[in-house]
Amino acid sequence: MLFAFCIGSNQVPGANIRRALAVLQQRFGALRRSSVYRSAAEGFVGDDFLNLAALVETDESVADVVAWLKALERRLCRDHRQPSYSSRTIDVDVFLPGAADGAHGSLTIPHREVLENAFILCPLAELLPNQRLQADGPTLADLWQHFDKTRQPLTLVQLD
Repeated sequence: MLFAFCIGSNQVPGANIRRALAVLQQRFGALRRSSVYRSAAEGFVGDDFLNLAALVETDESVADVVAWLKALERRLCRDHRQPSYSSRTIDVDVFLPGAADGAHGSLTIPHREVLENAFILCPLAELLPNQRLQADGPTLADLWQHFDKTRQPLTLVQLD
């Protein structure tokens, strides 16, 4: 199954994203990743985030992958007791390209935040431009093209 991981950090973001990518590659093998984008904190006052998406193929179940990702976040010092909208060392969310609409354990497909946040939609559209959230819906590239980019500006950055 193809998994897309949306990865972000605003606490020593370059180092934490590099660490997360290294651990993901150890676990799943080769990663295909998007460019890295800087975005302002959403829903709270805080340092800017760095964000990207990465694709992997695995035969593991959705539940196993999600559980492993939560453990990875804890390993990289993510405090899950903090409010949803707060600074974080690392945040790794899952998007399942091509998965049927509905619930997959604790994961709802498509993840509603894809449509609401430039820092998720843009990297996913870069990696999966022809992917649709619904069979008869627009592609991710179309959604990104029509997204109000003035509302959530992104800046392309290099990950050192």
